[in-house]
Amino acid sequence: MQEIHKPRLSEFAIVALTLGIISFIQLAGIEKAIAAIVFGILSLKRIAAPQSNCKGEGMAAAGIVLGIIYAIIAGIALFALVKNPALLEQILKRSLPR
Repeated sequence: MQEIHKPRLSEFAIVALTLGIISFIQLAGIEKAIAAIVFGILSLKRIAAPQSNCKGEGMAAAGIVLGIIYAIIAGIALFALVKNPALLEQILKRSLPR
């Protein structure tokens, strides 16, 4: 008789989703967004493996999507600051104590 194993949630899927969410909470979250994308892709590969007993495709996909969204937002913000140095100067003046 063959044992039936209940599918378990992929740890990489959990990490991908968590990092994707955390990248939006903290200001400099680009490294977390990139890690969310990487862990999400690795999780999807593990889940799709023939002998895999893992689930969590939705969590992995959500981590990838959140990471990509944050990376795009960070890229646009960086582009805006590089294109308009006066904007960076204005932001720094407001954030520094007087």
